[in-house]
Amino acid sequence: MAKTKSQEESILNLSRRGFLGTTAVGGLSLAGLGLKAGISEAEAQGRGAPPKNSKDKTLLKGGVVLSLDPAVGDFQKADVLIQGKKILAVGPNLGGASHVVDCTGMIVMPGFVSTHNHQYEAVQRSLISDGLIIIGGDPDTQPTSTAQNIYESYTTVVQSIWTAGRIGPAANPQWDLGRSPYDPEDCYNAELIACLSQITQGITCGTDTSQCSHTPQHTDAMIQACFDSGRRTLFDYSNGINRNANQAVPPAVKAVPYNIPTGAYEFPDATVPFTTGQVTGLERIAKKYFSSKDQLVTLGFAGGVVPLANLPGSYKNMTGIELARQFGAYINAHNVGDATIPKKALLAKLAPFDDITLVHCVRWQDNSIAQLSYGGLGYPAPATSEAMKIWADNGGHISIAVLIEQQMRHGMPPFQLCLNHGILPSLSPDVDTNMTADPFSLMRGAFCLQRGLANDLAYSAASDPGNLPIPQLITTRQAAEMMTIAGAVGSGLGQKVGTLTPGKEADIVMLEYDNINYQPMNNAYGTVVTLMDTSAVKHVMIAGKMVYWNRKLVGVNVDRIIAKAVKSRDNLLARIQGKAWGNDTDIINRGMNSQGNPYRPAFLTSCCHNGMSTAPQYVLRP
Repeated sequence: MAKTKSQEESILNLSRRGFLGTTAVGGLSLAGLGLKAGISEAEAQGRGAPPKNSKDKTLLKGGVVLSLDPAVGDFQKADVLIQGKKILAVGPNLGGASHVVDCTGMIVMPGFVSTHNHQYEAVQRSLISDGLIIIGGDPDTQPTSTAQNIYESYTTVVQSIWTAGRIGPAANPQWDLGRSPYDPEDCYNAELIACLSQITQGITCGTDTSQCSHTPQHTDAMIQACFDSGRRTLFDYSNGINRNANQAVPPAVKAVPYNIPTGAYEFPDATVPFTTGQVTGLERIAKKYFSSKDQLVTLGFAGGVVPLANLPGSYKNMTGIELARQFGAYINAHNVGDATIPKKALLAKLAPFDDITLVHCVRWQDNSIAQLSYGGLGYPAPATSEAMKIWADNGGHISIAVLIEQQMRHGMPPFQLCLNHGILPSLSPDVDTNMTADPFSLMRGAFCLQRGLANDLAYSAASDPGNLPIPQLITTRQAAEMMTIAGAVGSGLGQKVGTLTPGKEADIVMLEYDNINYQPMNNAYGTVVTLMDTSAVKHVMIAGKMVYWNRKLVGVNVDRIIAKAVKSRDNLLARIQGKAWGNDTDIINRGMNSQGNPYRPAFLTSCCHNGMSTAPQYVLRP
């Protein structure tokens, strides 16, 4: 339906300021990094945004409304009334708004919420698309010796070469740049392009696990980018690499420009001063950036059940969970194949776990059997999980990186164990180095994987000789709930976002279905989960503000953002190819895909053969 003249005028009369502020931290300039402080009249044509904290009301009118809230309901045609940040009402034939957005031909639903992503790796996109995680010393992921080879894997290429600038232990490395290839500006550029690109995909909130927190400057840059993007983010403060520790590094390597104060490494100490009058770690960023809960970027911490070292005074011997709670941080932490963590979590001291999301939770079965059996039934024994029961009984949340866990050999995504224990898991993209952050791919991946494994049990003669019962199949609505409600709750934001509920903040995505790809539409949730992709995203609203309008980011110079990210990628590679040292200068070539020295990505060929099973070789025919 074409917009009326009055509707067009109301849109064009909205604020021209854009959504990005002008504050810079740590010497980072928004203008220099590709951000506009405002947008011109010409730029605003057709993509105006409601003014910040506007007293005027905005009406999203006439769309298919999926509230995801059973108390509100879903509607074949309805409106969503918004004032300022908040949703005022959801239902048919609402009025009283100064600004009207015609949502005819669109599905209006809560914005997508992902719960785990290493955003600093966005400048390493598709770097090891064929690569595995390969956890050193884990016989399940690393079945063969690396004495004469370096696996091309996530841990070697992404974490060691690109992130740490070192392969091997600090005291006796095989290869060492003497620094991380990342400068704070590179962290900023990566975080910014990650947040903004996810907005265009309909992700209104994401969790950033900041594993590049090498120094206060690196951490500040990542946090600032999250704020500047205008996207809602749980900043999950995580570990970095201490490259200022005493090492026998040759002077030529130490001379590599770094511009970071000696001794500035801060993670994870709470209050240890590194210069007079300054504190480090979680306490520092909590006080500097997260004094208010009423902001788009909130504080998380990748803490666990193990007491942290070097904590002074009243913090001494605290676990990561306890330290996070001291500063009001939501806890979001990895768990790959370690079911002992919930079992050893000192329940009387640390439970309940409703402020904790564990990521992956693969291989938690009590016995070495598949996870599909349920209800105490199984062959040769039921797939029980004491850890999953403890976690569920104490309110813990689980994030499943459904595509990555399959692709990188974490283990089978534990959908069935979660569902068997009453946990609706949230979904996460994890790493851009290997896979897209696209929420439609995540929902479709979850939907098809659970159903594929369960449906295979219908063929007892071929696939199910033990006659396992077929688990209940998840629905398209449940897949959408994983990407909205479960994501919000698993980010500590269930009271703010995740459903279109009056009183919650207006994080909303508008998906255009009236086109050749999706019409005729016969089921709304089915269309979202089984048919749509990111091209369906037409408008995105965060906290009542349009940040993506007519498939364009509002107030953002996209070309400059891309150019800055590409430049950071080039800078990282140049540093990686610079002077290095180690105990075996030749080892940097063994097992790597590079035609040169010491490393470059495999651009036109497949990376990462070393570390994957290569025998027998496939003999293929067209």
